[in-house]
Amino acid sequence: MTDLTTRVADSRARLNRGERAYDIIVVGGGINGAAVAWLACHNGLKTLLLEAEDFSSGTSSRSSKMIHGGLRYLAKGDWRLTREAARARDALMAHHPDLVQPLPFWFMHPPASKPKPWQVQVALQIYRAFAPGCRPGWLSPEQLHDALPYPLHDIQGASCYFDAISDDCGLITWLLQEAVREGLDLCHYSPVDSLLEKHGRCTGVQARIDGCSTPIHAACVINCAGAWCDRLTPLPGNQVIRPLRGSHLVLPAWRYPAPAALTFAHPEDGRPVYLYPWMGTSIMGTTDLDHQAPLKQDVAMSREEFDYLWQALHTLDPDAREEDIIASWSGVRPVVCSAAEHSAPSDASREHLIWQEPGLVNLTGGKLTTFLETGQQVLEYAAAMIDAPLRKPELPPVSHAPHNDQPIGAAVIGWHRLEDAIAHQAITHLDDLLLRRTRLGLLLGRTLHHYQAPIDLLCRRHLGWSEAQCQQEWDRYWRIWERFYSPQPFRSRHD
Repeated sequence: MTDLTTRVADSRARLNRGERAYDIIVVGGGINGAAVAWLACHNGLKTLLLEAEDFSSGTSSRSSKMIHGGLRYLAKGDWRLTREAARARDALMAHHPDLVQPLPFWFMHPPASKPKPWQVQVALQIYRAFAPGCRPGWLSPEQLHDALPYPLHDIQGASCYFDAISDDCGLITWLLQEAVREGLDLCHYSPVDSLLEKHGRCTGVQARIDGCSTPIHAACVINCAGAWCDRLTPLPGNQVIRPLRGSHLVLPAWRYPAPAALTFAHPEDGRPVYLYPWMGTSIMGTTDLDHQAPLKQDVAMSREEFDYLWQALHTLDPDAREEDIIASWSGVRPVVCSAAEHSAPSDASREHLIWQEPGLVNLTGGKLTTFLETGQQVLEYAAAMIDAPLRKPELPPVSHAPHNDQPIGAAVIGWHRLEDAIAHQAITHLDDLLLRRTRLGLLLGRTLHHYQAPIDLLCRRHLGWSEAQCQQEWDRYWRIWERFYSPQPFRSRHD
């Protein structure tokens, strides 16, 4: 078993002993940073990954969880992105079914809807040429009424196809485990304060390791800090990072069943919104708007976003009740654009940007679906700088979790998986465990209170926490959850 806990402790000890020279330093522990780190180790490069907070604590844990095959890019006429995303999605589903599962989409057609059913059907047939696994089809009104408990008045039918869904944090944890197996050093809660330079070339980073400012040297630094990457170096030309916020509601699947991603137009602005299944719950999403708050603050749903999502849910189910909501989450997408761009958020390109300076490669933007392809592009830039040969990446198979795990309450997560995360997945705080390694904070919401005592026992056994430390961590966890993950987090904030 790959033990992140032990490797993080060993990495800190090596750095504190003065062993501070690497081929590659990766800044950022999200999906892109984890992919680049694995690829670098897979190619025999001595690599260190540094994350300012917890692994996957930024954008990568707060995505919509969808592994898109590129249909939205096809609608914008971007054939290349469509082909790239479709190939990446199909490869992940084929080789890693434990991490990425097929997700049917039902595009609902109410009366006088736009686009018209025939237009969507034509688009899906074109899409099929790029993504044979999308399996386009049609559901009649009778089939929809039989499958769904919602009042679908005068529905014309639904266009259907397949995409995919995942646990974004699970993907990152798996990539880090595979990278550690191939030699990665890594430290979380270790922010990089600045870059080291000599004669106009980046030679490493100044990072805080166990609270001490520590110079660490590398032949090449790869900046994968996402929406925060411009804190280390500005973007080229007149380009800027445009942070776009997307928010979601977590609902009980028994009350709001979603056998597929139910797709329909929002009554306010006509944007497509979704009610879709995820880890035993139903998710209502998503918003798409400019994030105006400073990125140094954590991200949470606003009152306006809640009203927007609630209006969408109420359109589907007029009997929806606010007290049914389990939790919420919000994330910031780092979209790259020119400083003068004023397009609508939903029209902004999701294309990633790679740029380089001597000894430094930077990446921002991009998509969850194409993490491997993007990571390979980045590493090719770095390898050219340090004259390192690269081989074609082939992701290793996923080890299977035990299938007889006793679930924790209504969650699909079981006690064995929880204990494994506590013991082996680098847990520093309870929010690492409950919001990212296991997602119990999203799946159970406030009912997690019922399981505090047995979770305490496991934390004391594996982490050595005292009773007082356990209580301090619960106090911290519930402050974070109420402010950023509760059903209506804006009610808990006073800033």
